[in-house]
Amino acid sequence: MAWIAGADGFKSRWCVVLQDLDTGELRVRIVPTFAGLLDLAERPSVVAVDIPIGLPEVTLAGGRACDAAARRLLGRRGASVFSAVGRIALAGANRAGADALNRAHGGIGVGAQAWGLADKLRQADAAMTPERQDTVREVHPELSFWAMNGRTPMADGKKSAAGALARTDALAASGFPEAFVRRAPCATPRIGPDDFLDACAALWSARRIAAGSAERLPAAEDRDGRGLDQAIWF
Repeated sequence: MAWIAGADGFKSRWCVVLQDLDTGELRVRIVPTFAGLLDLAERPSVVAVDIPIGLPEVTLAGGRACDAAARRLLGRRGASVFSAVGRIALAGANRAGADALNRAHGGIGVGAQAWGLADKLRQADAAMTPERQDTVREVHPELSFWAMNGRTPMADGKKSAAGALARTDALAASGFPEAFVRRAPCATPRIGPDDFLDACAALWSARRIAAGSAERLPAAEDRDGRGLDQAIWF
């Protein structure tokens, strides 16, 4: 068996979609922690995850090079790419504290949406090493859908009915069984449809990584202070 996985965070957990590249079998799972993504029973050779991997010490205007590059490509969907909260701000006890820490070190303010990822960022940063990046890669679902959609941003937001339908159609056109992408969330009611579709998009990028055909932003390595490569793959 040759498993790969795509993961998208929701609330305090992760929606994981796995595929066996030999048989095509698909599975959906809820995983409680980032560490759990590294200990999946299927032992996937690629885990594509929607979370920043590799962090600045301080968040500056525009964020990491990969964040800025993704926004340029995504155009009207660029607002979905948050600048990763840096390590200094992650030491804050709450958003106000993080905001003050980042500003005190020459950075920008820390917004509520970016701070909403703080716990997952801490988990990922604690678990990741440069060696683990051979298996675990950062992706962004909107960038995956951009690539699927003829390198064009999706017209509608993912939480709208039109946006959900367009993303479902894009996944079906990219080789996902139509019955799976249209019905699987009904079998796992704790996962929102948009989170499920985002995890499928992450799996689509994992396929490309496994096949050696994936692209990355930026093109050149961009190592952080711990040696992690700051790159978004698609």
